[in-house]
Amino acid sequence: MTTMRGDTPWRASWPGGGSVVQLTELMVEAVRSGCTLTCSFIHEAGGQSSLCTKSGVSPLHAALEAGHWNLARQMLKNMGGCLYVGDSGGRLPTTIMSSHLRQQLEQNIYNKERIQLEELHFKMKDKVDKQQVQELLRVQKNLFTTYWEKKTGARGNTATPLCQEPFNSSQVLLIASQGGLLQLIYLLVKVGGVGVNTQVDPTNGTTAIHQAASHGKSGSVLLLLNLGADPLHEDLYKQTAPHLAAMFGHQKAYELFREFLKQQEPSCRAGTTPSDVKTNFSNYLKMYKKCESNEAQIENNPIDATINLLKRTNIRNLVKNAHKVAVDYTTGEAQEVKEVITKEMKKITDKVAVIDSTYTGTLTLLGSTADSTRLYCPDEYDFNLTLKSFSDVTVNIIKQRKKDVLLSGHKLKIEIETKNPSLKGNKLMSNLYERVRETLKSYVLQDDRLSLVPPGVTRTQVGLALSLAWQGSEYPLLLVDIDLVPVLSVTWPKEIMRPPLTPDDSQMIHISNTGDAKWRGSFAATEVEVVKRLDPQERQVFLTGKILLSYMKADSWMPREVKNQFSWWDSRYWSIPIPAGFCFKNSFLMLLQEKRKKRIQWKEENTMTHVMEVFEVMCLKTDDTKHIVPGKVHAYFGGDYEKPKVGEGAPRIIDFLKDFHKTSKT
Repeated sequence: MTTMRGDTPWRASWPGGGSVVQLTELMVEAVRSGCTLTCSFIHEAGGQSSLCTKSGVSPLHAALEAGHWNLARQMLKNMGGCLYVGDSGGRLPTTIMSSHLRQQLEQNIYNKERIQLEELHFKMKDKVDKQQVQELLRVQKNLFTTYWEKKTGARGNTATPLCQEPFNSSQVLLIASQGGLLQLIYLLVKVGGVGVNTQVDPTNGTTAIHQAASHGKSGSVLLLLNLGADPLHEDLYKQTAPHLAAMFGHQKAYELFREFLKQQEPSCRAGTTPSDVKTNFSNYLKMYKKCESNEAQIENNPIDATINLLKRTNIRNLVKNAHKVAVDYTTGEAQEVKEVITKEMKKITDKVAVIDSTYTGTLTLLGSTADSTRLYCPDEYDFNLTLKSFSDVTVNIIKQRKKDVLLSGHKLKIEIETKNPSLKGNKLMSNLYERVRETLKSYVLQDDRLSLVPPGVTRTQVGLALSLAWQGSEYPLLLVDIDLVPVLSVTWPKEIMRPPLTPDDSQMIHISNTGDAKWRGSFAATEVEVVKRLDPQERQVFLTGKILLSYMKADSWMPREVKNQFSWWDSRYWSIPIPAGFCFKNSFLMLLQEKRKKRIQWKEENTMTHVMEVFEVMCLKTDDTKHIVPGKVHAYFGGDYEKPKVGEGAPRIIDFLKDFHKTSKT
């Protein structure tokens, strides 16, 4: 109540503690008293609107029985309530309401889930992904139409029931469980006849409840359990849904499983139980501790949020921490993780090459792992698969028309001429995705500490991504992201500028196929060579700047409450605007070029000054030269062939570092 009366009422929450059952029982009592706000607070703390309590009903059932119709609507709209989860007697909430209210609510849920699918379809860039979501929209409409015709007694005009039209049941159930589409899950099982324990991803052997657990969809977990899903069903690595809920830090989903699993906890192939994994996730999160305080600093404008976040950052110790948080791949388990993952990726790509000789080539590790600038944990790996030379490929450098430059953001583009069908359109990258999926259906990662976890294999703009988990001793849990890009190696074209930092022995570039059936230059290998050859003080500046940026953002796998620390809001949460890693790296290379050209010596005591200079490269001065604004940052290598990015947030960081510099002097 004190928080609600203060300046930040949006931070008010129900006190922590209590199991999901205890919280849900409190929620039932709050419902019977008509306390909507209290219900919302308890829900945020972990109470479940559709979980059946010892009294035999769920909070949603209690709201309907008491005639609190608006509260019931709020529970369905904002508190994870589900019309399709029964009470202790199997009674669905739909049986307690009038036909008019039921029709209204079910139609609203249908419309809401349809909008969610349409937004997903809009965001999809890959044509195959778009087609899959388009198919899902058709299936959703057919299932709902059939369901409603049965409920109302109406008959459609089609000879064949719409629900019997063929569709990819596992793919539809996969997307529905990942997205938390409760009504669609229910329709798929009850109307479409899809088995609730159907394997939805053959690359790791997961079912819908695995997917819902790993994506933190506690409402879907509860519904699937109510529909008869097996919470102890093992994937190819003997991981159960509780393992995956714990592995991705989804506390609400994990608590649900604890109530359903009263017997001894199962162990996965790595030898860990769900409670072990939960502890290991907490320790993993601590290894990424980026600020001195874990108190949420959410503001409703980006400027205040940025400044408050920077104030939490221990600027004085940034330089000292640079080498402490950089991963050392030359010793310990970090070295072992790197070797095991490289070995596994080599086996996978070798098997892919057997299926399709197009992908015969050399696997090369790139990125921050290759140049030893990875921070915190050894959990990110970028690989190029450099394919064997294609004798019938001609690379052309095309100068774009003015209107195309405005649309694309770059002056030149790369085109190839070839008769090889494997290089037409976007087949090179899209076919690799299919071949890797095909391989993983029959190949299980060899090291027991390593497993493939949801979302498994996914498409990227230039290749594919793999999601793995490592469970070792020094690192009891790592959520490992792997990018694999197929590339062609070509002699550095004379039309592509070789900037001054280009190593003399870098005579080749790579070109990669993109999802929109185009080609782009890939200079990752050249960037690695430049960063690997930095002198100690140059490396100090680079690492310090990377750490500063890392302190201002959350990683994708972190729980929502952690991500909210790096957010600002205005009707919804937004990430604090900070420069992308692309901006920092390329601005650093531009400053490094100037430093070496003028033979400037960087000193350790001036490290933060040079970091500030990197951010200044990202900015432009306004007409009066007193203020700076974010500017466009082009790629140092191949900048004429790639769209630039804007150094969002750089001016605020510069202002803060200047003020800190003045204060530290006084």
